[in-house]
Amino acid sequence: MKDLLLFNPRKNYVYFLSINRGDNLSTYKVYIYACTDYNPDKISGLVSKTIDSIQLVKPIHGNIVIKPNLVMAHPKVATESYTRSEVVEGIIRTILKNGSDVNRIDIVEKSGLGITTSTAFRHAGYRKLKRKYGVGLIAMEESRQVRMGLDNGKIHKSIRIARAVADRDFLIFAPKLKTNVLSNAYSGALKLNIGSIDSKERMYHHNMDLHKKMIDILEVSNPDLIVTDGIRFAFGGNQMTQHGMDLGVLVISTNAVAHDMVCAKMLNLDPFKIDHILEAIERGYGPTSFDDIEIAGDLPIERVQQKTAGLDYGFYPVDEFKCNFKIISGTPYCTGGCQGITLDWLHMVKDRKPKTLKRFPKLTALVGKVTKKIEDKTVLLIGDCAQASPNIHAKRIVRIKGCPPTHKRIVWDMMVKFFLLAPLVRPSLIWDGFGLYPMKKIKGWLVNLKFKPPQNI
Repeated sequence: MKDLLLFNPRKNYVYFLSINRGDNLSTYKVYIYACTDYNPDKISGLVSKTIDSIQLVKPIHGNIVIKPNLVMAHPKVATESYTRSEVVEGIIRTILKNGSDVNRIDIVEKSGLGITTSTAFRHAGYRKLKRKYGVGLIAMEESRQVRMGLDNGKIHKSIRIARAVADRDFLIFAPKLKTNVLSNAYSGALKLNIGSIDSKERMYHHNMDLHKKMIDILEVSNPDLIVTDGIRFAFGGNQMTQHGMDLGVLVISTNAVAHDMVCAKMLNLDPFKIDHILEAIERGYGPTSFDDIEIAGDLPIERVQQKTAGLDYGFYPVDEFKCNFKIISGTPYCTGGCQGITLDWLHMVKDRKPKTLKRFPKLTALVGKVTKKIEDKTVLLIGDCAQASPNIHAKRIVRIKGCPPTHKRIVWDMMVKFFLLAPLVRPSLIWDGFGLYPMKKIKGWLVNLKFKPPQNI
């Protein structure tokens, strides 16, 4: 347990924010339940059953924040990669049933790809939760924020998070069980933390340091309870557009590291080969061995492993992706940066517009710095390191800059420069990303300009 001394802008006094590091536990419990449909009553029953038997570090009380995974939700092109509203509804019902002196419940999120979080709330069905239960829907890009200093940050010395997260008394993570080629094929509770910060800080060191960045954020955004939506499992492609399968699993724990170790094992992945899990273990946020974890619930992990055995998670070197591009990967190899985001974009096309792969022009694409001689009619340079490749001979050189370039930039540049329409090139999403999103950012800037959030001391 760690206490951070903060300034509360709402109440105008200094207070302590207690962070559970998990190092006071000798045994960590992770519950795996069979849950085959999105029934809020059943989900609530399983969560209530768990908190009756699990050791919560603090009671469910006061200001409660639920952090789901809404990196993107869309009825046509992003149907599997977000936490379903029924799971969050089950959590809300549990809070109302088991909480004490609940002041408010807020759902806080920051979507990805430069799409407004309010649109993700709408497509994911979260607005009905606001109407039905009176919960708050807080989109970070347009809400009040607080800058918080980090004692042990390796990448960040401070970060801006939603004020609701800083003010919370109890934090619940509701991840989506899915794969992600940017994070060693696995996305769970620890990776969910990237959605706790805004776009500019989100992309800062989003490269080979991504795993360190994730765990930096954990210092101020460590969940007290995790409820994971594995009823449908999304896998094998882009983190937003990939398809899914029925898995019928609900995973519940109070420790993010133990949770992610068990979930990775469920997917037949080695958690000790996943960078961000190792980083969290090294910093003392959870168990160092499976011997310290007790797996409970009503579904044996072996049965889940049988379902996920042999699945292709799409996690391999970017130059092994088969398309008309001749992809050459240089140095450094950034799983969370240029190579990973390029691979993620390629999977996006494969997921929802596979015929477009055949229309790719024949060219040489460099990702990372390449020192050998490159000759081709057209050469595509993706990312700042590729721009430094010294020995390129081509009639046409196309540059996509950034360290790393955002998904939004790659989608836009591929459309403008090569007429390659990714699945997300849709009028509604173009308006949302390039029209509505800047307005939401201006709104957030004005809110915080007026509010002038103080730093923690």
